[in-house]
Amino acid sequence: MEIEDVISYSLIIGVVLSIALVVAGVALLFVHGGGQGLTISQIGSVKSPVNTSTTTPTKVFSGIPKLDGLSFIYLGLMVLIATPVIRVALLVADFMKNKDVLYTVISAVVLINILIAIFIVPILIRK
Repeated sequence: MEIEDVISYSLIIGVVLSIALVVAGVALLFVHGGGQGLTISQIGSVKSPVNTSTTTPTKVFSGIPKLDGLSFIYLGLMVLIATPVIRVALLVADFMKNKDVLYTVISAVVLINILIAIFIVPILIRK
């Protein structure tokens, strides 16, 4: 299998898995009447406390075995965010394998920028 095929399948799988997790999460919200200790009306409120700054990956992963709807939705969003990151990482590996220095460096810079935006910038903003 060519790397282009792997990249294509990773994008397809990432998007489909993300959609499935979000849909499952919404269904679980209605089945359980809420998620992460909040009711559906609290979640849907204009002043809802639900946003990405109110949860952590640990909280998300601990909610999955409990079939918590919000945890499934957050996990779906995490998968969706990880999908292009994986794509860029695969491109870096492919360019390295083909000894294409220019595109390896460019792709590595893009990957580093994405990772900084995901992991470092939120920490700096919270301070």
